[in-house]
Amino acid sequence: MQLVFPNDDLFAIAVEGISATETANPGARAEEVADLVLYYGRGDNFQTCERLETVQFKHKLRKAAVTAVYLKKTIEKFSDTILGYEKELSAADVDKKASFIFVTNSEFTESLWDAIKSLIEGTTPSVLGAATQARNLKKWCSKRGLSDASRLFSRIVFRAGEKSVAGLDNALRRTLTDWSAGADSEARLRLHGLQDLVLKKAGPSGQGKNLIRREDVLDALDCEPEDLFPADTRFIDVGAVVERAELSTVGDLVKASELPLLVHADGGVGKTVFVQSLAARMANEFECVVFDCFGGGSYRSDNHSRHLPRIGLVQIVNELASRTLCDPMLPGGDDSRKIIKAARRRLAQAATAIRTQSKKLGLLIIVDAADNAQLEADYRHEKAFPKLLLSAIDEDAIDGVKLLLTARTHRKDKVIGRTTVKEVELGPFTDPEARKFVKDRKRGASGVEIATALARSLRNARVLDYLVQTWDTNVLGKTSAAYHSPRNHRPTMHQDRLRSSCCRMA
Repeated sequence: MQLVFPNDDLFAIAVEGISATETANPGARAEEVADLVLYYGRGDNFQTCERLETVQFKHKLRKAAVTAVYLKKTIEKFSDTILGYEKELSAADVDKKASFIFVTNSEFTESLWDAIKSLIEGTTPSVLGAATQARNLKKWCSKRGLSDASRLFSRIVFRAGEKSVAGLDNALRRTLTDWSAGADSEARLRLHGLQDLVLKKAGPSGQGKNLIRREDVLDALDCEPEDLFPADTRFIDVGAVVERAELSTVGDLVKASELPLLVHADGGVGKTVFVQSLAARMANEFECVVFDCFGGGSYRSDNHSRHLPRIGLVQIVNELASRTLCDPMLPGGDDSRKIIKAARRRLAQAATAIRTQSKKLGLLIIVDAADNAQLEADYRHEKAFPKLLLSAIDEDAIDGVKLLLTARTHRKDKVIGRTTVKEVELGPFTDPEARKFVKDRKRGASGVEIATALARSLRNARVLDYLVQTWDTNVLGKTSAAYHSPRNHRPTMHQDRLRSSCCRMA
């Protein structure tokens, strides 16, 4: 499952032996000891990967604590693996790339742990039992030709007392059920798909093709890569950004308010750019996720359906999962109640991880153009996730999670519904802000020209941007000779569009 959301550059996993694409030949014992080989970076063999981990699993029916004898064959084969690679590669390359993991359900005795520690540190245990075991472990390395046992033991991670096979199977079952926010039957199918994938790679049909890559796991889970991030952000580049006076006010409210925030404004005022600036400003204090409901107009598309919980919430959660802050959500299922419930768990998990791993105050989720999501949901007689998420948090707040939504003023009530929010109205540019906006884009503009642009735009950001793009016509008043003809007194198309824009923004 680590391949689905790799947080450490895991690229591929070889099952029952080394990679079928391996160009080196470390020998038969290296093949025998490798239940799995994990390849990291951008390659699936020793030469092309950045590093690799050889993993051996060992299961014991009787779970009594074990001593060094239990490790004898494994240590010998791990030693052979190092020396096998060294036949074709330098010792420096082997030490740089190769490492090992040993996993067992058995516990280690305290003396065995002491022996392992002494070999890693190059010391001699003071307790007789541990010293004897350390000597044996050294001897088994030496007999295989590896004179420096610490070279091997410093590269092994020992995981003793792990779950039994049945316990691991149940853990995987629970993980898939939790990751799948939809029906339990879907989780069962995904579990069967994963088990079938591993069995095929480990069996005769896997000979010569024993690698598992991310696309193989997604196929077994019946997912496409784009399904994990189904509603990417599509904000446009607006050029130089003017810092708004309201940023400090809203930033303080995010930290202080116990209620979700709703920032509303007329069309074209600059809500989207404002929340992008807010997220950047708050990044040192909160982990921020910005969801784009508008999506460059794609919210109307049947192929995107950004308003649906199974789209919007999966995108938000998996952005956090990709930052290793919570478990992911696999797509599937239309039960909004289950999806909201699963998303709440992930958001709480992320908030806890953020505050545990950093000095940040928590998680800030910004849902831009929530009214567009609600508009489309109403048109289709469906549910919009911003309103559902707002309602769920209003009913039962999630500790460490802040929610901020944006909407046009005349559509905000549809988003708010019966919930209680803290409303903030974003006005047009102030005079200094509007002047800076123009000067950043029209450096040679005179004071009179700037004043004309501000008057005609009413300091609305979108109209002001349009004026900048049509400066000669709509600010300087330059028109073609045809316009001055007595037979042509109709306004130009640019002037019509400007008047139309001003009417809509009023």
